Amino acid sequence: MEPEEFQLVRDLFRTFAARHAIGSADEAKPAARAAAQQALSELGLAELRRSSPPAATVQECALLAEEHGSRPLTTSMLGTVLLAPELLRLLGDPRSDAGTAAGTTAGTTPTIALARDLRFPRTYPAELVAWDSEGASTALCVTAEGGVYAAELGPPAPTTDLLRAVRSVDPGAPGRLVGTLDADGLRRWQAYALVVVAAELVGAARSFVGASVEYARERRQYGHAIGSFQAVQHLLADATVLVEACTSAVRYAAWCLDNEPPHRALTAARVAKAEVNSSAVEAVYAGMQAFGGIAQTWEHIAHLYLRRVRVGALLLATTGDLLPVLAAGEATR
Repeated sequence: MEPEEFQLVRDLFRTFAARHAIGSADEAKPAARAAAQQALSELGLAELRRSSPPAATVQECALLAEEHGSRPLTTSMLGTVLLAPELLRLLGDPRSDAGTAAGTTAGTTPTIALARDLRFPRTYPAELVAWDSEGASTALCVTAEGGVYAAELGPPAPTTDLLRAVRSVDPGAPGRLVGTLDADGLRRWQAYALVVVAAELVGAARSFVGASVEYARERRQYGHAIGSFQAVQHLLADATVLVEACTSAVRYAAWCLDNEPPHRALTAARVAKAEVNSSAVEAVYAGMQAFGGIAQTWEHIAHLYLRRVRVGALLLATTGDLLPVLAAGEATR
């Protein structure tokens, strides 16, 4: 995509986000969620990664994921718009038999199935959840061997992230084998998923730290803005450094997916997710401290960002999962 074209897409998404971002947890009602998801679908962003070659690079998709994370949005941007279309593209033409089997015919929308603990699934059938399922009608499960299965959605499932819709997947319900990813395809899929999820967390952390800095400029104690106190300055400066660290890691991993072989891209994606799991959470914790007591209230949006990054740090792969794999790779070099 040409830079001017992407800027138009980005501006269009920012307009959408400003219109549909919620101001408190009480605004995350079913009707508002459905209206926002419908508006997102009408933007046509799911087409960005459907074709081969894709209309948008991974770097551009990661930037859109950052934009989505920067606002308290209830829409399924990652599951239905960025991840499922890419998975079908890796399997082949999404309008072929594989796409039809996965539920991509007119009027149906797939999302991604994850294990109950929100990690990458290993087998199918298994206990799964349809993650980021707002507006979705089916879920795609990718096993550790590269098999891709289409599963039917069950009732809503509980989740700590109040902005994310999650539904159960009945392990006893019949699923259909959609296709199989080869080794490089599986690596590329895992790397892409890690990058997109990490990018959304970066957007959330960056936005919340920015809001914390603005609050520190305005909130006054003892006759002075709290941002003039050195302890608060150090706290938010450290948080900004953390955000920049995970931003650099994620954007490099996105670049690797566009320019490097799958095994190198997967290594970069694992490094990025491990960095984000730690840095994004610490940055949001620092912002919560700057906000003080108001951030602990239900009415304030702070807990929505905290919930997103806390759950996001467990999503697909935790730091504890990633570091041994990365270390093992270094030991064999």
